[in-house]
Amino acid sequence: MLVYKGNKSSDMKSIVQFSVMMLITASLLITGCENDRCIRTEDYIAFEPVYKRIDEMRKPASFGPARDLISPGKIFYYKGYLLINERHEGIHVINNSDPANPTKVGFLEVLGCIDMAVHQDILYVDSYLDLVGINILNPTSPAEVNRIQDVFQSFYSYSEELGYLVEYIPTETRRTIDCNNRNWGNIFWREGDMILLSSDAAGGAQFGSSGSVSSTIVTGGSMARFTVASDHLYTIDGGEVKVFDVTQALPVLRNKIVMEWGIETLFPMAGTLFVGSNSGLLIYDISDPASPAYRSTFSHATACDPVVVSGNTAYVTLRDGNQCFGFINQLDVIDVSNLWNPKLIRTYPMNNPHGLSVVGETLYLCEGLFGLKTFDVSDPKKIGDRLLDHARGFGAYDVIVLPPGDHVMVIGNDGLYQFDATDRSDLKSLSVIPIGK
Repeated sequence: MLVYKGNKSSDMKSIVQFSVMMLITASLLITGCENDRCIRTEDYIAFEPVYKRIDEMRKPASFGPARDLISPGKIFYYKGYLLINERHEGIHVINNSDPANPTKVGFLEVLGCIDMAVHQDILYVDSYLDLVGINILNPTSPAEVNRIQDVFQSFYSYSEELGYLVEYIPTETRRTIDCNNRNWGNIFWREGDMILLSSDAAGGAQFGSSGSVSSTIVTGGSMARFTVASDHLYTIDGGEVKVFDVTQALPVLRNKIVMEWGIETLFPMAGTLFVGSNSGLLIYDISDPASPAYRSTFSHATACDPVVVSGNTAYVTLRDGNQCFGFINQLDVIDVSNLWNPKLIRTYPMNNPHGLSVVGETLYLCEGLFGLKTFDVSDPKKIGDRLLDHARGFGAYDVIVLPPGDHVMVIGNDGLYQFDATDRSDLKSLSVIPIGK
């Protein structure tokens, strides 16, 4: 038993004072250790804002010498030629009559170009605010023939001093922060107009015979935001689809259909327009091409979702990523025989699905950094068990497959890849145009 002796009042006061001092000292020590623990240095992807004034944005398209692929985007196949978008810069023109030996013809400079479609030998592209028409009847000598100004308004912001914020350029950077910083623990944050994303969160983002191929086929990929049906050009601008009549030399804006923010891709088939969005597949009747009429929505979890349709079946890929705001990677197979009431047939897990194409009973599916997969889709309920081939070792963003399905063209973050798919279960490499070439 502890026996206390002495002046209780003074001793208790000393004990209290000592205890307070110990608490203060401990607090300082703990705070010091905590500060040490809270300071950390991490790698980020910094998205630097790029501003442009009207006079910098509005320059005529011009054709010049071929350039290296640096940041390839959308692809389009036009009568034996491949058109590959160089984001915000223009379009690479490639003679692809021999896919085993593609030959660069030149580079079509169109500032601000991201999307494209072709109708009656006129290539329609976006150029920041404008819609530009380019005659490509002779792809070795394309020429701008018309320009409609101020039809696209989907920009990040506008400054009287700086102009339009037209894009963000990603660069690797390093930041040191502590736990008092409001961005502590965040994978996504801002410094002024600059956006930073944790490198760990960015991951891999972004993002027939070998002889002569058809000289009459005109087709785009599944990531298209421009598409043509019944002499009308459909374009995505923010949360709107704008409809242009392209029967005449100068396109005429006929309609603006307000849909929802997050619409991404367009796929027309048999008088119907299928619109992929972050939240679902939207279906519109375009039997009157100038006046799309809403039919239904197949809702899904938030994710990026290009779509292609074959017969009564729609194939939608859902993927995660910093631009998609989702956390799933899967293929949804949907029955669209009743456009008023689309129904899910089955969902199949994937790695990181992007663009896709269906020819006959074969599905060609891009898996981002995981390459390209081919599936037998003769039975939509058994696709997961019918993987035919998986070509690896390259990035796959979007794919174009020429009928009857023997020639496959794949664009990715590391270049253009072409395959002979005569045997669907054994894709054979034909050629590669890598980044920087």
